[in-house]
Amino acid sequence: MKMKILKLSKSVKVKVNPYVITSRRLFLSRIGTELLVGLLLINTWFSIPFIPFGLIMSSFFTGLIILVEKFFRSTFIKKIQSILYVRESLFDMLISLNLYEESNNLVINSATLNFEITPNNDVMVKVPLFGNKFLKLLKNLEEYLIPTLGLPLISKQEFPDCVIYKLGHTEKIEQYVLNAHTLTKEFFEDIPTPIIKLSNTQQFSLKSNTNIGIYGRTGTGKTIALQWYLFNALAKGCGSDDDTYLGIVDGKAADLYRIGELLHEELGEQVAVGSSPQMLAKLSRKFIEIMDARFEIIKQNSSLNADAYDLGMMTPNFLFVDELASIRDSCGSSKQGKELWNEILQNLGLIARKGRQAGCHLLLSTQDPNAENIPVELRNQISAVLYLGNPGSDRLRMAFSMCELENVPTVSDRKGEALFYADGLNSVEPVLTIVPFVDVKTKREFLQVVRNILPVH
Repeated sequence: MKMKILKLSKSVKVKVNPYVITSRRLFLSRIGTELLVGLLLINTWFSIPFIPFGLIMSSFFTGLIILVEKFFRSTFIKKIQSILYVRESLFDMLISLNLYEESNNLVINSATLNFEITPNNDVMVKVPLFGNKFLKLLKNLEEYLIPTLGLPLISKQEFPDCVIYKLGHTEKIEQYVLNAHTLTKEFFEDIPTPIIKLSNTQQFSLKSNTNIGIYGRTGTGKTIALQWYLFNALAKGCGSDDDTYLGIVDGKAADLYRIGELLHEELGEQVAVGSSPQMLAKLSRKFIEIMDARFEIIKQNSSLNADAYDLGMMTPNFLFVDELASIRDSCGSSKQGKELWNEILQNLGLIARKGRQAGCHLLLSTQDPNAENIPVELRNQISAVLYLGNPGSDRLRMAFSMCELENVPTVSDRKGEALFYADGLNSVEPVLTIVPFVDVKTKREFLQVVRNILPVH
């Protein structure tokens, strides 16, 4: 309420005497008030001969000094001081970078910075772009904002008319380490259906990301990551609800195939598993049929531009495909094989383009996301990418073609550490994450986790 009464400008530009309230004036007002009250207190001691009355007045002025000091130490004043600090720091930065023009000792043009301080004490700096000579510098202002405010850059968002910088201290990323006893329904119960959590600080939305790519060489934790996405799919009801479908195809008939077989034995026909081109063609056709049926239901709803999640009546479906290149190789070079491969690509492309609204998601995984393993036109449809291990520059560009790739963090040797990007995140670059680790060593433990997380119908 107090902050509404005292409205401080949060727009910064170069001009003469731009602000009435400044840090210096606030400090001087505090010192001046306390000195005035102190002088009145001293005067009371010497000018009032009647002792009881003198004591009363002395107590009054002493209490007043305490109240003044308490007021200037209050949360209200601290918020004002925070605003003033940011405002004055940005003002000084504009001057030091010469982001203004003068004529006859008058400022005729100045860059403008608008800022907000969030409840978490992050600083959001919005920089309008007007096509002036400051444009290049304003688009790359982070290298000056970081030392000016003494805060690391959290994100940078570029729009046609502005750039938004977010600075602050991010919470340390901690890996979820779970087992057959600790991964239960309770872990997922407060997570909305469209959301998948990756760590204590990171999550992304399936509403914005129809398709997911998981990449990483052997030994980097790709199987662990695949398991985590599978557990999330199951926890949301995929494969257990009557109207859902979970497809799992492993071109090498390796880890993902064996996991899929276990799920098929446990959950029945709503989980389909394969390793051959024929099975992928069959499963993708079935997936499209379910997707089209959902579109008909959505069309009957009166809401405009609604999707499966908005309507709240559809459990997400998932089609997992690992090592698509092995599927292609298995098709061979015969006419029939080429036709089968073209059908697979056509089906997967259709799912990738249309699946979002129906809550039907495609997950592609491979050791190397080159054009041979995942065709470019299909890879370009992937908007959420998890890359385990430290990719080289070529693989980085292939996997994160949607990112700027100017300040990419380095992945350590820690198992499960990965680069991550998804649409909807406040970042133009991949960020570091650590994939949750679910410690399951046996089939029994794996199935125990599955039973623990399945929703109650």
